[in-house]
Amino acid sequence: MLGGDKSLYDILIKSFLYDVPFDEKQLDLLITAGKNEEAGTFVHRCKGAAGQIGAEQLHEAGQALEDVLKGRTQGDIPVLQAKFLGIYNETVKALIKYRMQS
Repeated sequence: MLGGDKSLYDILIKSFLYDVPFDEKQLDLLITAGKNEEAGTFVHRCKGAAGQIGAEQLHEAGQALEDVLKGRTQGDIPVLQAKFLGIYNETVKALIKYRMQS
């Protein structure tokens, strides 16, 4: 998708990590308040950014959570939320490590 442009990839990673970092507490507050549609939109932004940087597992976990939050499919929101957040945190660690090695 980026044609091997490492500098562009680095810009996208920096943006993902620092411009508008995903706020786990905000997601939890939205879900706890029953604002599932809004929570789904919140997840959608992170999922989309994950897709841009090739974080496929995060993208897929985000899609699954978003679909349930927006009522497109049935599922266990706490389980999907925990999976999404676990993958998100692992992705962030991997991206920080990648940037330190570059």
